[in-house]
Amino acid sequence: MNPPESPDRLKNLLSILIAIAAVTGALASLQAIRIGGQASSADGKAIAAALDEAATEISIASDVFANETMARELLVHRENAKAIRDEAMRNPAVPGRWLDEWQSEMIRARARQTQLNTDFLKSVDGRQVFESERFMAATRAQAAGEKALDPTPFTVRSEERRSDWIFLVALNLFFTTAIFFYTLGLKTDIGRKIAWAGLGAGVYAIGIGLAAWNIFF
Repeated sequence: MNPPESPDRLKNLLSILIAIAAVTGALASLQAIRIGGQASSADGKAIAAALDEAATEISIASDVFANETMARELLVHRENAKAIRDEAMRNPAVPGRWLDEWQSEMIRARARQTQLNTDFLKSVDGRQVFESERFMAATRAQAAGEKALDPTPFTVRSEERRSDWIFLVALNLFFTTAIFFYTLGLKTDIGRKIAWAGLGAGVYAIGIGLAAWNIFF
Protein backbone atom coordinates (compact mmCIF):
# COMPACT_ATOMS: atom_id res chain seq x y z
CA MET A 1 0.00 0.00 0.00
CA ASN A 2 1.10 3.58 -0.77
CA PRO A 3 1.89 5.85 2.22
CA PRO A 4 -0.88 8.20 3.26
CA GLU A 5 -1.09 11.37 1.24
CA SER A 6 -2.28 13.60 4.06
CA PRO A 7 1.18 15.18 4.70
CA ASP A 8 1.51 16.10 1.03
CA ARG A 9 -2.02 17.36 0.92
CA LEU A 10 -1.38 19.47 4.01
CA LYS A 11 1.78 20.82 2.39
CA ASN A 12 -0.22 21.75 -0.70
CA LEU A 13 -2.86 23.38 1.49
CA LEU A 14 -0.19 25.35 3.34
CA SER A 15 1.31 26.47 0.04
CA ILE A 16 -2.12 27.68 -1.10
CA LEU A 17 -2.66 29.47 2.22
CA ILE A 18 0.75 31.14 1.89
CA ALA A 19 -0.16 32.33 -1.61
CA ILE A 20 -3.53 33.68 -0.40
CA ALA A 21 -1.94 35.49 2.54
CA ALA A 22 0.79 36.89 0.29
CA VAL A 23 -1.74 38.20 -2.23
CA THR A 24 -3.87 39.70 0.55
CA GLY A 25 -0.80 41.34 2.07
CA ALA A 26 0.23 42.71 -1.32
CA LEU A 27 -3.23 44.23 -1.81
CA ALA A 28 -3.05 45.79 1.65
CA SER A 29 0.41 47.18 0.83
CA LEU A 30 -0.83 48.70 -2.43
CA GLN A 31 -3.75 50.28 -0.63
CA ALA A 32 -1.40 51.60 2.06
CA ILE A 33 0.79 53.18 -0.64
CA ARG A 34 -2.24 54.81 -2.25
CA ILE A 35 -3.60 56.13 1.04
CA GLY A 36 -0.15 57.31 2.10
CA GLY A 37 0.00 59.34 -1.12
CA GLN A 38 -3.40 60.86 -0.33
CA ALA A 39 -2.21 61.80 3.17
CA SER A 40 0.90 63.45 1.74
CA SER A 41 -1.20 65.29 -0.84
CA ALA A 42 -3.55 66.55 1.89
CA ASP A 43 -0.52 67.68 3.92
CA GLY A 44 0.76 69.62 0.93
CA LYS A 45 -2.61 71.29 0.41
CA ALA A 46 -2.83 72.16 4.11
CA ILE A 47 0.61 73.79 3.98
CA ALA A 48 -0.31 75.67 0.80
CA ALA A 49 -3.59 76.88 2.34
CA ALA A 50 -1.78 78.02 5.49
CA LEU A 51 0.81 79.91 3.43
CA ASP A 52 -1.93 81.48 1.29
CA GLU A 53 -3.82 82.46 4.43
CA ALA A 54 -0.72 84.08 5.93
CA ALA A 55 0.12 85.88 2.67
CA THR A 56 -3.47 87.13 2.39
CA GLU A 57 -3.45 88.45 5.96
CA ILE A 58 -0.13 90.23 5.36
CA SER A 59 -1.47 91.76 2.15
CA ILE A 60 -4.69 92.84 3.87
CA ALA A 61 -2.78 94.41 6.77
CA SER A 62 -0.54 96.28 4.33
CA ASP A 63 -3.52 97.53 2.30
CA VAL A 64 -5.38 98.61 5.43
CA PHE A 65 -2.36 100.53 6.71
CA ALA A 66 -1.86 102.24 3.33
CA ASN A 67 -5.53 103.17 2.97
CA GLU A 68 -5.85 104.40 6.55
CA THR A 69 -2.73 106.52 6.09
CA MET A 70 -4.00 107.99 2.81
CA ALA A 71 -7.43 108.65 4.37
CA ARG A 72 -5.79 110.62 7.19
CA GLU A 73 -3.60 112.52 4.72
CA LEU A 74 -6.68 113.27 2.57
CA LEU A 75 -8.41 114.72 5.61
CA VAL A 76 -5.36 116.80 6.55
CA HIS A 77 -4.96 118.24 3.04
CA ARG A 78 -8.65 119.06 2.79
CA GLU A 79 -8.63 120.77 6.18
CA ASN A 80 -5.49 122.70 5.26
CA ALA A 81 -7.07 123.86 2.00
CA LYS A 82 -10.22 124.91 3.83
CA ALA A 83 -8.23 126.77 6.47
CA ILE A 84 -6.18 128.64 3.83
CA ARG A 85 -9.31 129.59 1.92
CA ASP A 86 -11.18 130.73 5.04
CA GLU A 87 -8.24 132.82 6.20
CA ALA A 88 -7.95 134.46 2.79
CA MET A 89 -11.65 135.26 2.83
CA ARG A 90 -11.50 136.79 6.30
CA ASN A 91 -8.24 138.70 5.94
CA PRO A 92 -7.58 140.66 2.75
CA ALA A 93 -3.99 141.24 3.93
CA VAL A 94 -3.14 137.55 3.48
CA PRO A 95 -0.29 137.29 0.91
CA GLY A 96 -1.21 136.50 -2.64
CA ARG A 97 0.53 133.14 -2.44
CA TRP A 98 -2.45 131.76 -0.52
CA LEU A 99 -3.93 130.72 -3.88
CA ASP A 100 -0.86 128.61 -4.72
CA GLU A 101 -0.90 127.02 -1.25
CA TRP A 102 -4.61 126.31 -1.51
CA GLN A 103 -4.17 124.74 -4.95
CA SER A 104 -1.24 122.65 -3.71
CA GLU A 105 -3.30 121.27 -0.83
CA MET A 106 -6.22 120.54 -3.15
CA ILE A 107 -3.92 118.74 -5.60
CA ARG A 108 -2.51 116.62 -2.74
CA ALA A 109 -6.03 115.87 -1.54
CA ARG A 110 -7.13 114.74 -5.00
CA ALA A 111 -4.01 112.57 -5.33
CA ARG A 112 -4.76 110.84 -2.04
CA GLN A 113 -8.39 110.30 -2.99
CA THR A 114 -7.30 108.76 -6.29
CA GLN A 115 -5.03 106.32 -4.44
CA LEU A 116 -7.71 105.42 -1.90
CA ASN A 117 -10.18 102.56 -2.23
CA THR A 118 -13.17 104.89 -2.07
CA ASP A 119 -15.65 101.98 -1.87
CA PHE A 120 -14.72 101.70 1.79
CA LEU A 121 -14.83 105.37 2.75
CA LYS A 122 -17.56 106.57 5.07
CA SER A 123 -18.40 109.93 6.60
CA VAL A 124 -18.08 110.25 10.36
CA ASP A 125 -18.89 113.68 11.84
CA GLY A 126 -18.36 115.17 8.41
CA ARG A 127 -14.99 113.49 7.96
CA GLN A 128 -14.22 110.64 5.59
CA VAL A 129 -12.63 107.63 7.26
CA PHE A 130 -11.59 104.27 5.90
CA GLU A 131 -13.73 101.28 6.96
CA SER A 132 -10.96 98.83 7.84
CA GLU A 133 -13.14 96.03 9.20
CA ARG A 134 -15.43 95.98 6.18
CA PHE A 135 -12.46 96.12 3.84
CA MET A 136 -10.77 93.17 5.59
CA ALA A 137 -13.96 91.07 5.55
CA ALA A 138 -14.59 91.77 1.86
CA THR A 139 -10.96 91.08 0.89
CA ARG A 140 -10.87 87.80 2.83
CA ALA A 141 -14.13 86.69 1.23
CA GLN A 142 -12.80 87.48 -2.24
CA ALA A 143 -9.52 85.66 -1.57
CA ALA A 144 -11.37 82.65 -0.15
CA GLY A 145 -13.45 82.49 -3.34
CA GLU A 146 -10.29 82.28 -5.44
CA LYS A 147 -8.28 79.77 -3.38
CA ALA A 148 -8.38 77.72 -0.19
CA LEU A 149 -7.31 79.75 2.83
CA ASP A 150 -8.34 77.36 5.61
CA PRO A 151 -5.91 74.46 6.18
CA THR A 152 -8.25 72.69 8.63
CA PRO A 153 -10.19 70.51 6.11
CA PHE A 154 -6.94 69.33 4.54
CA THR A 155 -5.41 68.65 7.96
CA VAL A 156 -8.43 66.58 8.99
CA ARG A 157 -8.27 64.68 5.69
CA SER A 158 -4.55 64.04 6.19
CA GLU A 159 -5.09 62.71 9.72
CA GLU A 160 -7.89 60.41 8.53
CA ARG A 161 -5.79 59.05 5.68
CA ARG A 162 -2.77 58.59 7.95
CA SER A 163 -4.90 56.62 10.43
CA ASP A 164 -6.06 54.39 7.57
CA TRP A 165 -2.43 53.96 6.47
CA ILE A 166 -1.35 52.90 9.97
CA PHE A 167 -4.24 50.42 10.08
CA LEU A 168 -3.24 48.87 6.75
CA VAL A 169 0.40 48.56 7.82
CA ALA A 170 -0.71 46.84 11.04
CA LEU A 171 -3.05 44.63 9.04
CA ASN A 172 -0.22 43.59 6.76
CA LEU A 173 1.72 42.48 9.84
CA PHE A 174 -1.04 39.95 10.57
CA PHE A 175 -0.80 38.55 7.04
CA THR A 176 3.00 38.43 7.23
CA THR A 177 2.79 36.62 10.56
CA ALA A 178 0.33 34.13 9.06
CA ILE A 179 2.75 33.47 6.20
CA PHE A 180 5.51 32.93 8.76
CA PHE A 181 3.44 30.33 10.63
CA TYR A 182 2.42 28.60 7.40
CA THR A 183 6.06 28.44 6.34
CA LEU A 184 7.05 26.88 9.66
CA GLY A 185 4.32 24.33 9.08
CA LEU A 186 5.91 23.30 5.81
CA LYS A 187 9.16 22.40 7.58
CA THR A 188 7.77 20.36 10.46
CA ASP A 189 6.18 16.96 11.01
CA ILE A 190 2.49 16.26 10.52
CA GLY A 191 1.46 17.07 14.09
CA ARG A 192 3.23 20.38 14.14
CA LYS A 193 2.08 21.13 10.62
CA ILE A 194 -1.51 21.12 11.84
CA ALA A 195 -0.62 23.30 14.84
CA TRP A 196 1.31 25.86 12.77
CA ALA A 197 -1.39 25.82 10.08
CA GLY A 198 -4.08 26.41 12.69
CA LEU A 199 -2.07 29.22 14.28
CA GLY A 200 -1.47 30.84 10.91
CA ALA A 201 -5.13 30.49 9.97
CA GLY A 202 -6.14 32.06 13.27
CA VAL A 203 -3.86 35.07 12.77
CA TYR A 204 -5.03 35.43 9.17
CA ALA A 205 -8.67 35.24 10.28
CA ILE A 206 -8.05 38.02 12.82
CA GLY A 207 -6.56 40.18 10.08
CA ILE A 208 -9.50 39.53 7.75
CA GLY A 209 -11.92 40.21 10.60
CA LEU A 210 -10.25 43.55 11.37
CA ALA A 211 -10.37 44.48 7.68
CA ALA A 212 -14.07 43.59 7.47
CA TRP A 213 -14.82 45.57 10.64
CA ASN A 214 -12.98 48.60 9.25
CA ILE A 215 -14.86 48.39 5.94
CA PHE A 216 -18.39 47.78 7.22
CA PHE A 217 -18.35 49.46 10.61
